[in-house]
Amino acid sequence: MKKILFATTALVATAGVASAEVALTGLAEMGVFGGNEADTQFFTDLDVTFTMTGEADNGLTFGATIDLDEAADRGEPGRFESPNTQGGENMFISWGGMTFTMGDTDGAFDRILPEMALAGGSLADDETIHAGFQHADGSDGNFSILALDDFFTAQSARAIAAGNLAATEAAFAALASPSVNDLLNLENIRALDAAALEEANAAAQDIGFDDLADYMDTFAGASADEIEAVLAIGIAGYGLDGFGDGQVARFDYAYDAFSFSLSAEQVADGNDVDDIGDTVWGVGGAWSGAVSTVDLTVALGYQTLSDIASVTGLAVTGAVANGFSAGFDYSLTDLDDVDEDVTHWGVGFGYEVGALAVGVNWGMFEYDGEEQSGAGLAAAYDLGGGLAAKFGYGHSDYIIGDDVNTYSLGLAMSF
Repeated sequence: MKKILFATTALVATAGVASAEVALTGLAEMGVFGGNEADTQFFTDLDVTFTMTGEADNGLTFGATIDLDEAADRGEPGRFESPNTQGGENMFISWGGMTFTMGDTDGAFDRILPEMALAGGSLADDETIHAGFQHADGSDGNFSILALDDFFTAQSARAIAAGNLAATEAAFAALASPSVNDLLNLENIRALDAAALEEANAAAQDIGFDDLADYMDTFAGASADEIEAVLAIGIAGYGLDGFGDGQVARFDYAYDAFSFSLSAEQVADGNDVDDIGDTVWGVGGAWSGAVSTVDLTVALGYQTLSDIASVTGLAVTGAVANGFSAGFDYSLTDLDDVDEDVTHWGVGFGYEVGALAVGVNWGMFEYDGEEQSGAGLAAAYDLGGGLAAKFGYGHSDYIIGDDVNTYSLGLAMSF
């Protein structure tokens, strides 16, 4: 997820020793994108963010941010107006080295661990959306455990009707899915009316497919081991961030070269969901400093959802004065009631000189002998004044289905 702050025009008001500031920032992008599974087409995007900060008389600082492109969508207008729904907003209070944040913010795992996209950037995030990238920054609600559960509950009969019963049954039995009983209940086999089909399509979209047919096409003919590996990696690939309802509370503390984070994300508005749990807990720590001529960061993080999985991650990055940077990350995801673990390795390299920044990264997930990998490239050239030319490329080697290539090219404007 992109979180870039730009120079802005601010409105400032003062009252005694207290002060408040409201800043408006923006990002606009235009260009083209495509790949081997999508025709070359136009790319346009606009992002507007309001950032509000203030300071109390006692020195306590506070603030809030609202990202308008996440604040509402066509299906849920005005989400940020609901106190129990995450809609692109977050709030914080801070004193000394301590900060407490609530809302649309990262869990401790993502907050602490650096990712391997070390330089450059692209319009369509090609360098970070490939199949080998560790998305510790979360699923943005597109692959939550509740959405996965709802999907298989809603379409249990469709897997059977597709003739893939044995593979699907074995995969979900192995993963101890909370929906396995619904999936295997033959009484659920029924003809789909228009309303049920619409529901199933919407549920498929919630976990990243175009529709129900896209899901069926993806898994048609796959073995039980392959389906099990895809679903296990799907859980592991996001570090459990965003697997709940998106409402996160996080405490951060920084002292000298050390930083620490502790976070909690609700699963379903605070409810304890059977066979899932009620809270995603996260904790992490990092050290950043100079070792000889290298600016080094070492970070360790842990995140868990009691009845689903726990993930432990390690990441190290280093940069030198000549513009080169490099890093690696490793994570291990322990799935509940499953003998095998999901492991991930990733490496990244970056180079910045003058107005040019280029980054490359590669990563691979492995589960019970099945491997999913990918690589990404991003290049950006700063044209000055907030305008930059960007190019991105991503390659994904999936366990099921064909390899996927993506690219994007265009201009990014910051305001």
